[in-house]
Amino acid sequence: MEQIEADATPGEQWMQQLNATCNRLSTQYLNLMRAASSISALEEGRHDPRAGGTMMNSFSDPPPPPLAADVALSSLQCLTATENITVACSQILTSIRTLRLSLLLMDSDTMEAEECLQVEYAQKRTTETLQEIAKLEQTLFELTKQQEQISTTVVAPNQQV
Repeated sequence: MEQIEADATPGEQWMQQLNATCNRLSTQYLNLMRAASSISALEEGRHDPRAGGTMMNSFSDPPPPPLAADVALSSLQCLTATENITVACSQILTSIRTLRLSLLLMDSDTMEAEECLQVEYAQKRTTETLQEIAKLEQTLFELTKQQEQISTTVVAPNQQV
């Protein structure tokens, strides 16, 4: 059996795209921070003694292989994260431009129609809520009345004794 789902409205699609782009931006920023901090170089037990890593005594000495590998990896991760952040920012700016353009192109009739639609929706929800409240109040009233009848029935035989 196939389920048919309603298509997202343009506004919902735009919001989903914006959320995805913001998530991508924050993820890539986190990746950039991780790469820049070189956490892997600070972890214990990452040094392989067979790699021949030694201390650098002067700036002219080549870095030990583990350090060189960590620096190269961190540099590549920084570059990739920076490029991804640039792309995500560009997509956010494009989304903002699209929103601004759609607002500028929207005529007064369309704006009024949207406002009327929102007002009708709010009125419908208000009416439904008031009906639910009335039902709940009626139920509460009936339960209170039943409880009073039960309590008077229980008290009445005790008073006769």
